[in-house]
Amino acid sequence: MLKSRFDNFIAFIQNKNIKILTHDLVDIDALASCLTLKYFLTQYFKEQEISIYFSEFAKPTINYLRNITEKFPSFDFSYSKKFNASTSDVVLIVDTNNLNQIELNSNLDLVNLGIPLIFIDHHYLGEKPKNNTLEISHLIFENYSSTAEIILKFFEFYNIPLTIPLKILIITAIITDSGFFKHGNNNTIQNVSNLIGEDIDIQDIFLLLKKNETDISEKIAKIKGMQRVKLIREGDFLIGITKVSSYGASIATKLINLGFDIAIVLSKEENQYRVNTRAKKVVCIKTGLHLGKILEEISIKYKGSGGGHDGAASLTISIESDTITTQIIEKIKNYL
Repeated sequence: MLKSRFDNFIAFIQNKNIKILTHDLVDIDALASCLTLKYFLTQYFKEQEISIYFSEFAKPTINYLRNITEKFPSFDFSYSKKFNASTSDVVLIVDTNNLNQIELNSNLDLVNLGIPLIFIDHHYLGEKPKNNTLEISHLIFENYSSTAEIILKFFEFYNIPLTIPLKILIITAIITDSGFFKHGNNNTIQNVSNLIGEDIDIQDIFLLLKKNETDISEKIAKIKGMQRVKLIREGDFLIGITKVSSYGASIATKLINLGFDIAIVLSKEENQYRVNTRAKKVVCIKTGLHLGKILEEISIKYKGSGGGHDGAASLTISIESDTITTQIIEKIKNYL
């Protein structure tokens, strides 16, 4: 059944000029998924035109990209900073199923361009994305901890060998997007185990992820975030809420490491608000809590952009932050 989904996808994009897009503030999973997908397609189709468009990279991705290009200078890490819709027959949207999370270099509306859109993603899908192609062509599987694991299936199903840089890209994406396996499952660990051999040392991958000295602005943001934390106790569960100007995702993770069961971090970005949430996996399993579903429901109600996994999700919205925080807490309490 799963293989037939991939066969339908391959049949749909054959003999087409392919553009690969992903969400803004590209994380390592999106980076790895796009690069490895492009490699697979160039190997499978040989003569089709395939290109990647990236907008802006997240800071950890910039650091990782610098490290891995130094390690593998001959690997093709090329991508475009300008999206040319006129030369596209089909657009593959990777690591998101929400068009609002895509930042193009112009005011183009992907839906109204009339170009078929196909989503490849692992995030919770509530309201189906509006697009111009057959739903059967989408590859959206929430049971994977990273999009890179979905891309890995292409290589397995169609017997395309993986190079060492590709293996390292996929392993890194799986590790980071699963929160170093905190949000993964048995298949997550098995996929990494299958990719690691005598030619790959897991410590080398950790070195690629090693950050340079933390920027002083990030240090200040983390300290302020800790100072402003508000504690809410709901039964045996502790919810931590704080406000910062930046680095919300990192601070949400820090709150969990500090001892909170659930973390909510709000930040102001120009004319909109950003909410980053985290929850311990054991809490999600025990209560059925799914932060991705909660934030997507709110994003639909207020015309924002939100979603994610059970234990890690984010929301971008223009509504005043206190209103949103109250609704998020109420929905979380319904699970607890």
